[in-house]
Amino acid sequence: MANGKVVELIPSNGSSGWKVKYGSSTGTGPSNYPKVDLAPNSGPQLIMFKIVDNSVSSTATFNANDPMWIKPGSGSPTTSGMDPQITSWAIFDGGKTLVVADSNSQSGDLHYRVKADNYPPVLDPIIRNGGGTTPPSAYAATAVEVATIGAIALLIGFLIGFTVNRLFFAKK
Repeated sequence: MANGKVVELIPSNGSSGWKVKYGSSTGTGPSNYPKVDLAPNSGPQLIMFKIVDNSVSSTATFNANDPMWIKPGSGSPTTSGMDPQITSWAIFDGGKTLVVADSNSQSGDLHYRVKADNYPPVLDPIIRNGGGTTPPSAYAATAVEVATIGAIALLIGFLIGFTVNRLFFAKK
């Protein structure tokens, strides 16, 4: 799993209530949210969704029990559930970061709906799976471990950077 994607979910005063930033693209509504593209034959992928605190909301977090609904095809999911290509998920950073493992085994669009606590607007962008890869059966059992290690490394890096900044660069 050499590849990973980072999607920023930003509470917004706009009509949809959210901005989505992925790479260099930013969208402010369902018709222009950037799609998370997973290339054909690129293998399983980790996708990290991060809720970004701002003046609109600093309390929005992923729902701990049901953070995201995902379904294939067209249209936003209207009931809970995960597509089988999402082999595992985990929440970190006090509910601000959701990491999902996508097997990317079938091509097609996966529509998802974020379930956020403390922030009610619906968010429903798209993951575009390229497909063509099937992970070994043991892979699904280790996806949570890979996601956990990656998230812990990210958190440790953040804490080290924060500590260095406070010790050496903060005004005293």
